[in-house]
Amino acid sequence: MADAEYKVNNIVLTVSYKDVELDLEKIASNLEGARYDPEVFPGVAYRTPESGPSFLIFASGNMNCVGAKTVEGAERAIEKLTERLRDMGYDVGGAETEVQNMVATVEFHRNFDLERIARKSRNMEYEPEVFPGLVFRTEGTSVAFLLFVQGTGVCVGAKSEEEIQEGINRIAETIE
Repeated sequence: MADAEYKVNNIVLTVSYKDVELDLEKIASNLEGARYDPEVFPGVAYRTPESGPSFLIFASGNMNCVGAKTVEGAERAIEKLTERLRDMGYDVGGAETEVQNMVATVEFHRNFDLERIARKSRNMEYEPEVFPGLVFRTEGTSVAFLLFVQGTGVCVGAKSEEEIQEGINRIAETIE
């Protein structure tokens, strides 16, 4: 199944600025497109003007970056936001970032017999009366794939593209 192709659709990163307390009211009023309603959510929701990644910004100096399609794109958006925070007077050094989740769609270019695959391993869940896909968990990782009869899949829980490819390889080994 070396011809399986995947496309990363969303990357979630955590971002930390050490020893910084952020004034969320100030940030919300200085970032165009930022929303802050502490009655509803304890952070600032901010979508970059370029329709790139979005951020959830917390007073603790921690943030979540969601919606990037590449790690490089996320890092560029984080650098831009870091510059904006510096322009507001915050003493933020480099942000520490960590990929928490990558979501990718996979095209396997073949149909799957989900019943047959489900019988091959205990790392799978298949209940067609509840959900039309098979959940394939890659042992020893947080990566899972939703596989569908048409030969498509969705990968969740990966922290790198290497983990996505390893998962695709494990699926190939299991169903061959």
